[in-house]
Amino acid sequence: MQTKRAQMEILGLAIVVVLVLVATVFIVRFLVLKSPTDYRKDFVSSELASNVINTLLKIAAKDCSQLTMTELLQDCSRGRGIVCDNGQDSCKFVESTAKDIFNETLEKWNYKYEFLAYVDVNSPLIKIGQECKADKTSKLFPIPISTATMFVKLDICGNQ
Repeated sequence: MQTKRAQMEILGLAIVVVLVLVATVFIVRFLVLKSPTDYRKDFVSSELASNVINTLLKIAAKDCSQLTMTELLQDCSRGRGIVCDNGQDSCKFVESTAKDIFNETLEKWNYKYEFLAYVDVNSPLIKIGQECKADKTSKLFPIPISTATMFVKLDICGNQ
């Protein structure tokens, strides 16, 4: 009788060990190996869009009387009175400079994007890149002009 009782205790202990192992496998499977949510990606895209626009607007154009891109965009919205050294009006100069910058940064880093400069969103003065089809992170900068407000917007597309 003594041996049967010892065997039952060992069997009970084995069952407890198996249950602990099964529980550990479930914990590892569902908690530890769970793919982390990527909050960082949205933050990086948002900061990237903000920093790129901010830098672009502050660039002084040496080929255009040392005017900043903000001043050239203001002229672009008012009627394109400024002609740069290379013969381009303010809109064309900003567009070509922005394309060069985006080619050397966003496109090399494999980011899809859309850049817009507009007073009326339905008829943008400058449009570079392709419209984001899926989720996107946007930054919008207002630029005051005499009659209204001009907006510069950069969308960084989510699905790369």
